[in-house]
Amino acid sequence: MASSRVSFDQAAQSLLDAAIDPTRWNEAMEQISQYAGATGALLLQTNGSRLEVPHSRSMEEGLEIYFREGWHLRDERMRGVPYMRRYGIFVDQDFASRQEIETSDYYRGLLAPFGFNWSAGIGATNGDEEWSLVIQFDDAHGFVTPEEQKDFLRFGAHLKRAVLLANNLGFASATGMIDAYQSLGCPSFLLDRGGRVIRSNAAAEKLIGDGLSLALGVLGCGVADDNRELAGLVARLCRSPGIGETEALPSVIVRRPTKRPLIVEGIRINGMASAVFSPAKAILLVSDTERPSADSRMDLLRKIFGLTQTEALLVSHLAREVPLPLVAELLGISFETARSHLKRVFAKTSTNRQSELLLLLRRLRPLG
Repeated sequence: MASSRVSFDQAAQSLLDAAIDPTRWNEAMEQISQYAGATGALLLQTNGSRLEVPHSRSMEEGLEIYFREGWHLRDERMRGVPYMRRYGIFVDQDFASRQEIETSDYYRGLLAPFGFNWSAGIGATNGDEEWSLVIQFDDAHGFVTPEEQKDFLRFGAHLKRAVLLANNLGFASATGMIDAYQSLGCPSFLLDRGGRVIRSNAAAEKLIGDGLSLALGVLGCGVADDNRELAGLVARLCRSPGIGETEALPSVIVRRPTKRPLIVEGIRINGMASAVFSPAKAILLVSDTERPSADSRMDLLRKIFGLTQTEALLVSHLAREVPLPLVAELLGISFETARSHLKRVFAKTSTNRQSELLLLLRRLRPLG
């Protein structure tokens, strides 16, 4: 490692830097790859199917093929996971012979052309999730030596701390959104990547048993058709593709026997709140048509101009003089998505700029 331009301390620190700033995970993989004198590095979930894979630049094309052609479903290196769990690290020679590495479709067809056919995988866990920092080498380097394994194993403790820190920061950011919706009187549920509720605010908890049910983290309702629609919305929100999608998803009407229905809408979250190790994936927002809106002018805006829940919440934040970039963060959407919502609000309200929209809002008065 003496010839590397990146020291071990710099490479290890890059993991903690990425935990604080999720945009730097690829940079961390680059630093580790340079330190190791490797052809590439990536951070791969070994017991799940996340498509968010921090990686060095050299791995871009290979990763695209890896997922597109379904190699992630038949990754031969998964045989190394038991070794990683026991010793903290695996290398290819733990479970595959040199002849196999030189002849298998996986090693010679997929990995060798990119120089990824020898590797070391260092393990880290995050709750029920398990990750492997995989450092890749080409034929010129050959197998990872015992000395290198001992050296790379040092990354394990730093990776574990980074994963824990990233998880805590991401979850705190996501729960902050739920609290923000509570201040607006909006019931909301925070969903994990499997679509299960991991946090709800006080307004949302009042609806459990009053139109909604919650069992083992799964949100449901009493009418079978509505329940299927709700499950469909959750599935679309939490699927791995579509993280950058901006189109509005259809709302779900949840009928109640003796009360007016609930309206459930969903938004995907991003940024720190949905970073690589954060459990958070999406938020469900609920409108109770039985009770007056916490902001009657917002209610009028929705009724008169047909605003969605997300659009009305965006306007509500703007009316409180919250800057649009911060509104985007509170709603858990990108700045560009927030701008798209605002443009739709302008079109629906026949306004052209934010000042006109807020003037219109001030002029609205509740009826009766």
